[in-house]
Amino acid sequence: MIINILITFGTCQAFFIAYILLKSERTLFKKLFATLLIIEGITLFERLLVETELINSIPHILGISHPISFLKPPLMLFMALAITIQHYRLSKKSYLHFIVFILMLFLNLPFYFLSGAEKLETVAGFMSKIPSYQSFEFYFILSFFAYIGVYIFFSIKKLQQFKNQVTNNVLVNWYYTVLMGYSAFLVLHLIYFTIQPIGQYNFALVNQISMLIMTFIIQSVAYKLIDKSVIFNSKPPNLDDLEKRRKDEKLIINKFETDKIYLDDNLSLKTFSKSVLLPPAYVSEIINQKFNCSFKKLVNQYRLNEAKKIVQKNKDSKLKLIDIAFESGFNNKVSFYRAFKEFEGISPSEYLEKIRNS
Repeated sequence: MIINILITFGTCQAFFIAYILLKSERTLFKKLFATLLIIEGITLFERLLVETELINSIPHILGISHPISFLKPPLMLFMALAITIQHYRLSKKSYLHFIVFILMLFLNLPFYFLSGAEKLETVAGFMSKIPSYQSFEFYFILSFFAYIGVYIFFSIKKLQQFKNQVTNNVLVNWYYTVLMGYSAFLVLHLIYFTIQPIGQYNFALVNQISMLIMTFIIQSVAYKLIDKSVIFNSKPPNLDDLEKRRKDEKLIINKFETDKIYLDDNLSLKTFSKSVLLPPAYVSEIINQKFNCSFKKLVNQYRLNEAKKIVQKNKDSKLKLIDIAFESGFNNKVSFYRAFKEFEGISPSEYLEKIRNS
């Protein structure tokens, strides 16, 4: 009973989140994701009707979810492309990925023309049937695992390539985590299916488990949607020229690590950008994506680390804190104290006392 309540809640939430996504600014990712959620909602709804036997009252809706489930793999890949490629759009060739869905739709046409009683009987037989290694049906279902597995593999590969260049895109990181979790579930489902003929296990159990897992995934989506959510508004940076971006990243890092440009107490994003001959907006984007912080915060981090090194070297001397602040690049006492409180959780004087007593 509790399981069915959870699944019902997940079903309703899938449709609700899809509605919210389509109502907001319609980016390609949101459209694709809303479509995926609608498919999951329909699938959960149909399975729930079968589990609760309410399907006996409306048997004619049976079979709707089966062909549309073949839309999910290409949708997952398109979602990965939409959030990693700037200005990505579906081309005419993209729709070739839906050939499998169209084929399955035609293969299911005879089932749709069955009577309600015949449909119920067919589904009941499928749910109770345990496939054998000699049957065509076993390898046909196995091919579906391969089909979705290939799409998930290339989706994760695309996201990983992006993550290697941009570590701080919340949408990419979140979607990567979702796909990894989904992959783990798919592997467990595959293992269960392959040993099913040996153990004579019933399909109904794995059906309930898969519905619960999908419900929890939808819950996580709802949480991210509510939790401040900048996640679905994240946009991919321009990574058209990855080699140039790598060089620019290295140039920016060298300015901090080698040249110690942060020691300039008048340093600003504008003056820093001039020193590396790059546009300020581009520099800000790289720093944000690479270090998960703003330019100002990154400068303060370097200055603070410099101040800590000075404290370590002069812990036995009577060097004043304000002198340490100026020597490490801070131009006033307030910003020096604020940086220590933000990154260390204590004041500079408390840090100095801690070092001297260690």
